[in-house]
Amino acid sequence: MKVLRNFAFKTNILIIKNIPFITLFSILFIFNPHLGAFAQTEPTAGTASYYANEFQGRKTASGEKYDKNKFTAAHRTYPFGTKLKVTNIANGKSVVVTVNDRGPYSKQRLIDLSYAAAKQLDIIRQGVGQVHIEVVPSDYKIPKSPTKKQEGLAEGYYSKSLIAIDRPQGPLLQIGSFSLQENALKRIEELKSMNIGQACIQVVTVRRKKVFRVLYSGFNSKEAITQKKAELKKKGIDSIILDAE
Repeated sequence: MKVLRNFAFKTNILIIKNIPFITLFSILFIFNPHLGAFAQTEPTAGTASYYANEFQGRKTASGEKYDKNKFTAAHRTYPFGTKLKVTNIANGKSVVVTVNDRGPYSKQRLIDLSYAAAKQLDIIRQGVGQVHIEVVPSDYKIPKSPTKKQEGLAEGYYSKSLIAIDRPQGPLLQIGSFSLQENALKRIEELKSMNIGQACIQVVTVRRKKVFRVLYSGFNSKEAITQKKAELKKKGIDSIILDAE
């Protein structure tokens, strides 16, 4: 109501002075930036980066201490407490963060994310990522995608996205065998940075129970796979060589 009273008061003064309509709204916006309908639209897509570990525990612009394990973010203009849904354009992954800091200071960046939020979007390795942001209600929760039923997978070979494939050519390196599908996928994620080869999952039945084997292909010779097995052994990772069929 205060904004409306101010609007009416300023409008009356300007009408009395017979100021043109366009000039009227220009002056009103300067006097009253709370007229959101005329405010500049925030960009909704751009580059996201994330806080370095050295910022852990430091005070943010809102007064809160930065906690890398919380889903927070820095933005140049959104009010503190604003909830933003941030989506990685490259992979479709999303996270909801709370604005509690100001930044980024680089004009080439749209938003700074906490470590936890960046990890959720899978941009830790690259350091940055192209994202889309939107304001959401404070109680907004990202819908969970339906999980694939473990019992629905027949025996055979599958990509890490659980799409049926033919057996990869050449010898295979088995690194782990699990009774749960999600544990096999987790193992592949853990080994992603080691560049072992092309990962896949083999589903077999052992004693009437399904087993999920993590396999790697892409070795052009027995010598190459033997050398990789030795390298992994030095790092404390056991593996089994499966000969080409």
